[in-house]
Amino acid sequence: MVTPVEQWFAGMDITAGRLEAMNQRSAFQVTNFGADSSGTTDASPGIQLALNAARDVGGAQVLVPPGVYLIGATLRIYNNTRLTLMAGAEFRRNVSATMIINGDAGQAFGGYTGHSRIVIEGGLWNMRGTTAGLTASAMCISIGHATDIVIRDLEVRDLPGFHAVEMNSTLRGAVLNCRFRGYVDPGGRDFSEAIQLDLAKSSGVFGGFGPYDHTPTEDVLISGCYFGASGTAGTTAWPRGIGSHSATITKWHRRIRIMGCSFEGVLQYGISAYNWEDVTITGNTFVSCGSGVRCRSVIVSDPEDTKLPDGTPTGASQSMRNITISGNSFRGGLAYDEPIICLGEATGTILNVAITGNTIDGSTSAQNGIRLQECSRIAVGDNIIANVAGTGISTEDCNTLTITGNNVFACSSHGITIVDNSNSNIVGNQIREPGENGILVQSSSFVHLRDNFIRSPSRTTNAASYGIRLSTNADSINVSGNKVRPHGSGNEAAYAFSATNTVTTLSRYGNDWRGTYATGQLNDLSVTPNTTATDIT
Repeated sequence: MVTPVEQWFAGMDITAGRLEAMNQRSAFQVTNFGADSSGTTDASPGIQLALNAARDVGGAQVLVPPGVYLIGATLRIYNNTRLTLMAGAEFRRNVSATMIINGDAGQAFGGYTGHSRIVIEGGLWNMRGTTAGLTASAMCISIGHATDIVIRDLEVRDLPGFHAVEMNSTLRGAVLNCRFRGYVDPGGRDFSEAIQLDLAKSSGVFGGFGPYDHTPTEDVLISGCYFGASGTAGTTAWPRGIGSHSATITKWHRRIRIMGCSFEGVLQYGISAYNWEDVTITGNTFVSCGSGVRCRSVIVSDPEDTKLPDGTPTGASQSMRNITISGNSFRGGLAYDEPIICLGEATGTILNVAITGNTIDGSTSAQNGIRLQECSRIAVGDNIIANVAGTGISTEDCNTLTITGNNVFACSSHGITIVDNSNSNIVGNQIREPGENGILVQSSSFVHLRDNFIRSPSRTTNAASYGIRLSTNADSINVSGNKVRPHGSGNEAAYAFSATNTVTTLSRYGNDWRGTYATGQLNDLSVTPNTTATDIT
């Protein structure tokens, strides 16, 4: 069976055969060029001579034997080069700037025409962010205007301020089986990502070289990586694992896959998909993180992000689309934001979202399990959401929404909320012991509630909540085949079903409201109730 990683490699120019050909052509060992491996003398001149030799023969492998190599100047890597740090090799930063970049300062390769077909692999890349003289923001591996980049099987440790890997204006990039441990905030950098996907926007975003032509990053695979803390005194885990935090109107980062990664103790977002399209996030694990996955369209209030490539302000956002978040596990923490959040703008809707088969267990600080806002064409299905401190599935200002087959257990607030939505189907969900309402529909229209099972609603708000609650001008609501049961002791819902007198065009039939509640089973005050309702009471 061909794995997703093998499929991805098959589409790259760097094939196994080409790498072998590169190795057979030449292999340069850095110690043969004078690189000191004792960790006492600057090794960067010798390493750079080896990288230059690879460049001069059109590409080769550069080998770094076991040892400690002080890096006192930024290294430059060029076309068709495979830089391999062997087991036991450490690059120890002793420069205030970037450790390695693909090209020379002042070069002018636009689009994806810069130095490409590069592999960087192996070893410990020690950024020493707590060391005197090295605490200012720095980058480890910086890539721009490139194609076919592979970074694999290495560890970046204790980086201050910027990013471990920046893929800027890169077409076809892979980060595989890497470890990103330890981060130092020198001040004002509490949002940095270990892996940043960015575009060639300005010297303030990517300072290595130009041109700043707004080229985005596309076709990226990030697989099998770890993001967390190093345990070094004075460091933390990363603020964010993978993400972006700048954008340009009319540009998107596209075709991004994040698979089988592990995020532990990340302070903010494990993954922050800002202005991405055609995204698959699957099989990842988030443990005790501030938040899990955030999808965010361009923020309308950010003046830099809402400009056209020519610099003309637009004052608007833009939509992002085609996102799959599936088979991920979220456990503990989650005090910064929701485990899964899709947050659009009125002028920048998030479109075509599938959130399926995820497991969410626990959150703090009233965070919801899944939150959707300003989204359209969404499917939320077969997720397990337990013990969150807010609502299980919270939706607002969404349309064309299907929520089906989810198992929501012991959420402190509501089970599912539908607020200011239209065209929503809530079908076949099981909601047990919500603190407030099982399902709340508010200020929404064209909503279908069918075959949901709600047990023990209002566990923390005795007689103040309901199994199913319709209110605040909800209109064109169908309620059929649902079942609500009280807990049987302690706090109970006021009613199994309640509709206020602002609800219009309600149709309900075949529901089962049996049981003893704080006030009664059925409280339908809607203006146009279905007079032929055949609910079981």
